[in-house]
Amino acid sequence: MTTPAVLPGLADTGRRLLGRLYLRRPSADTGLGILVCLLLLVLIGAPMVLVLAQAFYPGILRGNFEFAGLSNLFELFNRRLWRVSLTNSLYLAAGTAVLGTLLGASLAVMRHSARFAGAAALDVTAWALLIMPSFVIAQGWILFAIRDGIAAQWLGLPMVYDWVFSPNGLVVIMSLTNYPFAYLAVSAAMQWHVREYQHAAQLCGAGVWRTLLTIRFPLLLPAILSGMVLVFIDTIGDFGLPAALATTYRYPTLPYTIYTAINQSPIRFDLAGVLSFYLVVILAIAVSLYFWLLRRSRFDFLTARAQAGYSGSQKFSILLSVVALGFVVLALGVPIGTSFSLSVIERISGGLAWDNLTLRFYGEILTPGSRFLQALQNSLRIAAWAAVGSIIVSVSAAYLLTFSRFSLNRLIDVTCTATLAVPGVILGVGFIFVWNHPWLGQWGLNLYGNPAILVLAAMAGAIPIAIRVVLGAMSQVPASFLNAAALQGVSLPRRILTIVIPLTLGAILSATLAAFGTGVFDLAITSILHPPGYPVLPVVINRQFQQGYYGLSTASTMVAGLVTVLIIMLVNQGVRWACRPLFQSTAAHKAAPAGEPDNAAA
Repeated sequence: MTTPAVLPGLADTGRRLLGRLYLRRPSADTGLGILVCLLLLVLIGAPMVLVLAQAFYPGILRGNFEFAGLSNLFELFNRRLWRVSLTNSLYLAAGTAVLGTLLGASLAVMRHSARFAGAAALDVTAWALLIMPSFVIAQGWILFAIRDGIAAQWLGLPMVYDWVFSPNGLVVIMSLTNYPFAYLAVSAAMQWHVREYQHAAQLCGAGVWRTLLTIRFPLLLPAILSGMVLVFIDTIGDFGLPAALATTYRYPTLPYTIYTAINQSPIRFDLAGVLSFYLVVILAIAVSLYFWLLRRSRFDFLTARAQAGYSGSQKFSILLSVVALGFVVLALGVPIGTSFSLSVIERISGGLAWDNLTLRFYGEILTPGSRFLQALQNSLRIAAWAAVGSIIVSVSAAYLLTFSRFSLNRLIDVTCTATLAVPGVILGVGFIFVWNHPWLGQWGLNLYGNPAILVLAAMAGAIPIAIRVVLGAMSQVPASFLNAAALQGVSLPRRILTIVIPLTLGAILSATLAAFGTGVFDLAITSILHPPGYPVLPVVINRQFQQGYYGLSTASTMVAGLVTVLIIMLVNQGVRWACRPLFQSTAAHKAAPAGEPDNAAA
């Protein structure tokens, strides 16, 4: 029996325990971190884990957790289609990595080492090819090179068919499409230079080429390797080229074989899991090799004499202008010009004669109630929701990585970095595994066959890119701003809304618009996850192309691209106009000379 004398002691002990629990309540940063981790687990982690687990537990979707061993993995050596797909993917990716990097690095060196007319056109072309979906570029090249295409009918070059529709020809096409990764990486590395290194080599009698090979090339090696890895990753995971080639030239690759495995009867999720496993392993090896190469040597060459930019000389400016113009026409003019030409002519054989011009295809797709307009509306709506959702998650994750000491920050960073190399086709398969699970139906969460799954998948694809864009701007915000606000009792949501977002609004706007643009034309995810009877833009355009309605497919591409660009431009200008005091203050702050008070910021 408890005596009255003991009761005060128990009360004091209880108060101390309650006080400790109160003090150990999770902070606002911890709560936000847990929420971000859960979202990343649902959007990225769970789909990837289930894709890889499918190779070893083929019955996991039916609740069967029996380990199947490694027998499924060795099926690669018994199935000819699998072997050919793996070989084709490796050849295409390796060849494109070498040729695309050579093109990109050479153009970047030319662009930043000399002054010539048309230099800016190389930058515009690189960004245009980087933003445009690969299946649009591939369709343009196919329509140019087929036996009754523009090359044969208009230019009298039927041999172009044999040049393009071959393994080596596809390597060239993919190199012309993916070289911007190497071009932009090397261009960024050439922002700073130390001329004394080149001068020293020249004083020792080294010529221009020897100086380039022995001085400039080694200093640019990290950027070149980065570009090569990015080209390899984007090529081996590309779904647009094999999808466009499906009805013209048989060249199976791993992404397209994964897609066919879940679109055949009966559906073979186990085969998709095995092929996805091989694809993820290849990508992991590529990224690991890249980091291993960078760790072997030091590349920190900048000194106090480093200068920004490179004035260059005007020697051979005419020749370089011709080379730049010819490359722009080849890389961008041929595929886009072909698509536009076929959208305004009745017959390819009729050429650009006046009586062969028509706007019939545009009239057909723009007819009220047309399938194209339904698909465009659906895709724009999906892309808009995905852009908003992805930027919310990205800003939250970037805040945690920059300003908090959340214990799982490393996990957030690794998850967002690793998924940069995950192809959309694998992400789509993973979403089927997650959201088609039987037990989710009991809770009404079986989203497979629901348009909402397209929004979630588009968010998962956009978050890794958006978070990198936001991180760069957020790292420039002093932590003292947030600490001062916290000391005044300002809550975490208010600190983010009133300090972080205003100071990084430009990067947030860019990331949001980039997520929107990529979400509109994501062929891989929409092909795998779109519900029956729910038209989406990439699938409609690709189906028109595969059925031979080239006029409709090219007209749809032109209209959809124009509408998307106009929306991006209008939103960008509208936000900048609505928030012009903020953008003007930011610009004034950056332009203020060192040591002088910044009245605008104050």
